[in-house]
Amino acid sequence: MTMLKRLVAGTALGLIVASGAQAREMRVSSFEPPQGFYSAQILQAWIDEVNPKLSEGNAFKLYPGSMLGAPPAQAELVKAGVADVALVVPTYTPGLFPMSGVVEVPGIARTSAQGTAVLNALADEGFLAAEYADYKIIALFTTPGYRLLMKGNGASAPDDLKGLKLRTPSPFGTRLLEMMGASGVSIPAPQVYENLERGVVSGAVWVFDAYKTFRLDEVAPTVTTTRITASPMAILMNKASYEALSEDDRAVIDAMAGRGAAEWVAGVVDAADAALEQGFRDGGKVTFIDQEGEAAEAWAAALSSASELWVADQADPAAARAVLDRATAVASEATTN
Repeated sequence: MTMLKRLVAGTALGLIVASGAQAREMRVSSFEPPQGFYSAQILQAWIDEVNPKLSEGNAFKLYPGSMLGAPPAQAELVKAGVADVALVVPTYTPGLFPMSGVVEVPGIARTSAQGTAVLNALADEGFLAAEYADYKIIALFTTPGYRLLMKGNGASAPDDLKGLKLRTPSPFGTRLLEMMGASGVSIPAPQVYENLERGVVSGAVWVFDAYKTFRLDEVAPTVTTTRITASPMAILMNKASYEALSEDDRAVIDAMAGRGAAEWVAGVVDAADAALEQGFRDGGKVTFIDQEGEAAEAWAAALSSASELWVADQADPAAARAVLDRATAVASEATTN
């Protein structure tokens, strides 16, 4: 929490509601269960920092476990005002946030810090203005790179995936799997365990926080550490809800939003990812197939045309090319810094 507290340190804010601003509870929607990583360590942590600084009567409250709507509905819930704030996965709603999906291209977001640097640079430079025009952005960030969580002996090389069905994170994730001869199956997060247990899929392309939250180590005990893709993530707020707050309360939100908030989230995400991986390694029940040197190069070669595929898939290839070029440059800078 140290970095998060620094975001608001030194900000002197009043606690009087301005004329016309009505105090109320503001709903924060999460599709994860209350104990899920993003529910507990990101959204609730953010709420716990913001609420004490708001005017009396104004407070955010977490509504976890898809209480307000299914995972793909989160962006619309915020836009419609059903939720005041929500955790949104932009790739769950194809077409709404097309340029944010650039971080799905292999190599753009190996860590959350790297992907978060990319998304915030794109936002600051206007590349994402159209897709977030209806929202107050609290934070844009990414997952760490997705690994392969597999049943049986797992996959040591891309050819090992041929003919297999895997849980895919997105339509573009499916395209990546198809490049390696596998098929992508879209499965809601809470149902992945059951589908792995029944053999409907042989694995999942996912991250360690989901691996723990949904106990997937019990049914997919082999992890291939190549980082195939990543997902963009966003915490978005309803514009009308934000604008209805007093000037002082909007200042509280502003101090807890934007690049600083995103970098805090990325730090929490990457630290948790590393700790969870180490915990699974130390536990001895999960087999890791580490990919380095020539092994890593084989995966890179299998996915070498992914960036061109992503550009070709976009409605405006010229705009997508500009976004990809900038994202690649920022990702390179983030790797060396």
